Amino acid sequence: MSKRGGNPLKRIAREMKLFLQGLFQAMREDSVSVLELEYLEAENAFLSLVLGSLVGLHLVPIGLSIELAPLLKDEVKILEKRHFLGADVLAEYFTEMGGEW
Repeated sequence: MSKRGGNPLKRIAREMKLFLQGLFQAMREDSVSVLELEYLEAENAFLSLVLGSLVGLHLVPIGLSIELAPLLKDEVKILEKRHFLGADVLAEYFTEMGGEW
């Protein structure tokens, strides 16, 4: 018999090892995407807690909202930019694409 493919048991073990490595990589990537989704949900909940009183949702006391407000400086910049752009939807799309044209 010729040894074209080598030992079949070694080949099966190698294929199984590659399969398990791919499976673990897929699980790792899936867990990262789940963590990113959880982060977005937590950020949305935080924004609702802090800025909810501005729109009439009384979720937390005003004092706590004022203490947490400095943590929202990046989000406030985004809100300010959107307010400045007003109803100019095309300008908002170009801004979201990454530049001020």
